[in-house]
Amino acid sequence: MVSRRHFIQQSSMAAVALSAPQALLFSNNDSEPFSYESPYLKIQLRREHPQFSFFSVDSLGGKQFALSPLVTTSAPSELPYLSRVTPNSISYFLKAGKQNMPVWKCGLQPKMLTIHAHWVNGENVAPLVISFAQKKNHCTVLGIMDEQRQVKFPCVLHFPGLGTFRVYCNEPRVTLFYDADRKVKEPFVKLALQAASAGFPDITYRFEPVSIYPEINKIQGDARFDGFRRNYINIFQMNPNVRALANNSASDACALTLFLYAEMAMHTPELVEGLTAMDLVRNTLERYFEGMKGYGMVGYRISAVWQSKFDSSDSMPSLIISACNYILDSKDKAWAVKYYPAIKEWAAKMIITDTNNDGIIEYGYSGNSGSWDGAEFKEPANWWDDIGFGHDDAYSNALAFRACMLLVKVAAFLNEADDSNYFDAFAKKLKGNYYAKFYNPDTGVLGGWRSEDGMLHDYYFTFVNSVAISYGLIEMDDAKRIMMALVKKMKEVGYTDFRLGLPGNLIPIAGDDYADKSEDWGYRHFQTYENGGATGCYVYYTIHALYQVGMKKEAEEIFMSMMESYKDGSFQGYCEGNNRSKDWKNWKGECWGYEGFLVDNYLALLAISDYVDSF
Repeated sequence: MVSRRHFIQQSSMAAVALSAPQALLFSNNDSEPFSYESPYLKIQLRREHPQFSFFSVDSLGGKQFALSPLVTTSAPSELPYLSRVTPNSISYFLKAGKQNMPVWKCGLQPKMLTIHAHWVNGENVAPLVISFAQKKNHCTVLGIMDEQRQVKFPCVLHFPGLGTFRVYCNEPRVTLFYDADRKVKEPFVKLALQAASAGFPDITYRFEPVSIYPEINKIQGDARFDGFRRNYINIFQMNPNVRALANNSASDACALTLFLYAEMAMHTPELVEGLTAMDLVRNTLERYFEGMKGYGMVGYRISAVWQSKFDSSDSMPSLIISACNYILDSKDKAWAVKYYPAIKEWAAKMIITDTNNDGIIEYGYSGNSGSWDGAEFKEPANWWDDIGFGHDDAYSNALAFRACMLLVKVAAFLNEADDSNYFDAFAKKLKGNYYAKFYNPDTGVLGGWRSEDGMLHDYYFTFVNSVAISYGLIEMDDAKRIMMALVKKMKEVGYTDFRLGLPGNLIPIAGDDYADKSEDWGYRHFQTYENGGATGCYVYYTIHALYQVGMKKEAEEIFMSMMESYKDGSFQGYCEGNNRSKDWKNWKGECWGYEGFLVDNYLALLAISDYVDSF
């Protein structure tokens, strides 16, 4: 909203413009920026140069504009522009060019920012650059990327915790420049809007605030779920340098977690006309089909390095689940036929690791206590890559079961009856041996892994047990006893603050079972990172499993506590004082994360379906 003082000032300027000579229409001497505010957006631009000085959105229309995540920059020393303002727009003219047409014009309406670029013959105009500081907000662009750092319109610009813009362009051949980097002093996400040219003499960009989440009547108007509304699509972040879904827009693409995005995408409304979350999953899968490596795969060396002779045991299952979910959700038979041979190759790589033919896939390292102490670091079997999961890994086998059950359906969809029967037989064998392999009668829960020496390593892993139950590996009576044992253990160890999410394990990991010997990553430092640290990652499965077995009260206690955190932005950004991020905390709420924003924290929002179905 324009203030009364600014409105009078701008209205006076407009009145002068009607009667004054042409020279009085332009100014670059006003030190105050052009400003516009509505319930949905707040925008400021420099008078002397086409550059944003404040940029914020509140998709819920609540005027929450405390944060402008722009990178703070100064205007160039050479300022070839003059500007003209109205209450709702600012136009920029080249001093050296013709003054009857602006090269840039920004117009504002309550739910729209319009940026118009016009070509002035003979003039070379720079793109309009908008840079955001990642440490202020981990924003991302979601769209189709056929080329590195180039996004097709229409696309989505999303600010976690704030809101979302749908972004359009009238020129279908124009793309949005999109870059991100966290390996610099001030990590950034950068956009650049192409200036007009002889080839594209008039370009109009349109930014429209929107909230993207499933409309659910039972929670309509309930402010407790504002965090759900603002953050529902947080799990989708595109890294522009690899053109794939990643931990965040400047972080690693992880083969071993793509299935999480696919699970969420099936329940996500259309992002913008012609673009769904499943399209992002499909395009990411195609990058893997083309030979891209993700974290968890041998040969990955980008932001991090996968230091193992073996693909993680959860990478192939994750990729298979993602591909199958895309096929079954989209019914895209042509795509399925094209890539089914590659999906089968992934399945073959997964199943061949079952070297003793018991239906349980195996990791190449033994997982024996003390086996991680050599001079050469070795990556454990799965996502929880600092804990010594090895050999028979309960978590990865739960994913393998899910992958095979989906392959049964995909093979049937493609009339591949022999394949469908084969995957069904392997799934049945896996399930038939799973409970006996991993159940620990002494604790009443599933252990994390059974090492090559036969030892079961059980640290009350919340995610292992809940994923296995969620994916149907455990019979209902046994599942309820397991979830009751986990809840009981949480109470015994004193974990009660579910606003933090959940620990991955409830008792300390022994030093001999820890792979990375650093206190920063939890070695001999319980409640830190993967050694019992609290996070939103994988909590969805615990909530879902609790609802499945009828423990509604316990499920709702966790879910509604996390709703408070999502509303407050408590899983993103950094804590003051220690430069650690909020994606992992100890049980006191002190930060021990490092990503700044980790998309896996937001799958728990999917539990809204269990919550409303339980009414």
